[in-house]
Amino acid sequence: MSPDEKQKLDDLHDFFLKPRAPGKPSRAAQIDDLLEAVRAGKLTARAVLWLAGAAISIAAVLRLLGGMK
Repeated sequence: MSPDEKQKLDDLHDFFLKPRAPGKPSRAAQIDDLLEAVRAGKLTARAVLWLAGAAISIAAVLRLLGGMK
């Protein structure tokens, strides 16, 4: 590995793993938190769609039963 490549690797390591200020999380930790939020958001979106479908189905059944009287 050349000295230039080593310096670039060290800079990349510092960028992701060293916090910008004392007491602040590193960029790598922030990216992990962001990815967890995205994954949780996908799960939440699926749950909302499933619940909306269930509500529509229940409303349709209730309307059908109400119209049979």
